[in-house]
Amino acid sequence: MRKIIKPFKYLLSKLKLFIVNAITKVRESIRIQLLTTFILCAFLGLLVARFTLPYVGNPTPTIDYSGDMQQINFQAQQAADLAVSENSVETILQMIEVENEKLKLTEHALKVLVTDEHGKVLYKTKQAEEEQIDVHNKIRHVMDFAINNPLYNFNYDIPTVKQSRKEIIAFYPITIEDKNLYLFVSGIPSGVLIKSITEGPVPVLIGIAVFTLSFLYLTKRKMKQIELLAKGVKEIAKGDLSYRIEKKGMDEIALLTENVNHMAEAIMTNIEMERRIEKQKNELITNVSHDLRTPLTSIIGYLRLLRDERYDTKEQYDEYVKIAFSKSEQLKNLIEDLFEYTKLTNESIVLGQQEVCMNELLDQLIEELIPQAEENHRTFIKNFSEQRIFATVDSEKIVRVFDNLLMNAIKYSTGDGEIFVSLERKERYVHICVANESNEFTSEELMSLFDRFYKKDQSRTSVAEGSGLGLAIAKSIVELHGGKIDTKYKDGMLQFIIELPVIVS
Repeated sequence: MRKIIKPFKYLLSKLKLFIVNAITKVRESIRIQLLTTFILCAFLGLLVARFTLPYVGNPTPTIDYSGDMQQINFQAQQAADLAVSENSVETILQMIEVENEKLKLTEHALKVLVTDEHGKVLYKTKQAEEEQIDVHNKIRHVMDFAINNPLYNFNYDIPTVKQSRKEIIAFYPITIEDKNLYLFVSGIPSGVLIKSITEGPVPVLIGIAVFTLSFLYLTKRKMKQIELLAKGVKEIAKGDLSYRIEKKGMDEIALLTENVNHMAEAIMTNIEMERRIEKQKNELITNVSHDLRTPLTSIIGYLRLLRDERYDTKEQYDEYVKIAFSKSEQLKNLIEDLFEYTKLTNESIVLGQQEVCMNELLDQLIEELIPQAEENHRTFIKNFSEQRIFATVDSEKIVRVFDNLLMNAIKYSTGDGEIFVSLERKERYVHICVANESNEFTSEELMSLFDRFYKKDQSRTSVAEGSGLGLAIAKSIVELHGGKIDTKYKDGMLQFIIELPVIVS
């Protein structure tokens, strides 16, 4: 039983898959949808026109004689064929006898004549009075009838013909016992009343109307979708880039709708990015102007005091010079930081990379910063991996990163002043962490630490407390090396975490 059912299940699954694929193809192609809709509506229009034809057409009654005419011809042909095959006139005589018996009951019996070559009547039915006929005229009469009525042909099936009622003659030559005889069968056919309907313009107009209405109805949803698409494009063209067109279906219109939405989103993203860049540029100009003006104002002020000799002692003179020089150095450092940041944000910058042992690089840098750390009462606590970790980096720029982070920790550490520096390898990255005790940071402040000119306390405007570009420069350098830098605040500790790709040994 299972062997019988299994092929049916297989065919059923294949049929189901075929139907699903066909439906998917139709749903994905508007061309197939429109073609299918057109064919369906045209078929529906023809069907309705055909159905309404009997009710709105012009009926014309006619009489059809073809059936009886065909029957007369068939009887004559059958009798002639049997007589020839049996080489006997018995079949024809039986036919004559049958027609004679029929004559007793009705006037519509067939008249049968059998003549020799000279037209002498050898056998006939009772209603036939002829003893001698002109065979040639008789045959000519039969042929004229066939020529004038081309649809009436003894050699083929006779289709329906419509004509006035008159006698027809079927003629067949037969040869029996080496004698050439002629069989004539004639009779008046009975007609059948037929009502034929003449097609007028009304059914055609009804069919066209049904086709038009059904096509409009079936394509209404698709046209609505096109209208929504056109409306959406118009709204987006007006500048409303937040406008989104509702996607319906899976065909080309749906794909176009999706692409238009993506285009609007991309344009809006680009405009927002341009606005953000413009805003950042304006902020950059404002911050640079502010941070440059502050030390420059101090320098000009102290130089004016010196120029006007507005000092009392040599010590006061030296103090003014020292302050002016210090402000000049700070101004120089700010300009250098700004120049460095501008270079790093230029996509065409090329790194001078080389293989560097990160353990030794950090050790050396920490040793160089110990005097400054002790000056600020800070202590470095190292936690380095015993394994030597190598990375391909631009050593000068990476030193700038760690120098910024360590100096930042030296300046702003709180509590015991301990600065924790760790180094370890994690899979394909070298993991460096610089942590120190710090005042509390909110999540928003942490996210802004790497912004240009950002300072946690915005009231600190002195350049001596930093240009606000150090962390932004550090982030740019790390990202140029294919790494990432992040910051966390946990348990009173501010952590800067750097990941750089290592050399795979």
